[in-house]
Amino acid sequence: MVVQTLKEVIVCHSKDNVATAKAVIRKGTLVELPGKKEIEAREEIPFAHKIALRRIPRGAGVIKYGERIGRATRAIEPGELVHIHNVTGERGKGEKGEC
Repeated sequence: MVVQTLKEVIVCHSKDNVATAKAVIRKGTLVELPGKKEIEAREEIPFAHKIALRRIPRGAGVIKYGERIGRATRAIEPGELVHIHNVTGERGKGEKGEC
């Protein structure tokens, strides 16, 4: 198993439940996070895509930059890819995001 350091993901805000990959993260890779926490990538995370840092229940907000950027359309487990297949965007739809 390969361990990638925090340098391989960007966590923008302490409230975030996703991080952005600075490189491709292969399935099974352990990613080190702040606070000596690690998550295992459950699937390949492409460069510049988001990885879930903790469980995001169906209907819950996806938080990046400390702000809600969308809503989970299904439960998302730590280490899963967070993208259009499991998130719906809310910006520009007349709704205000909450943290």
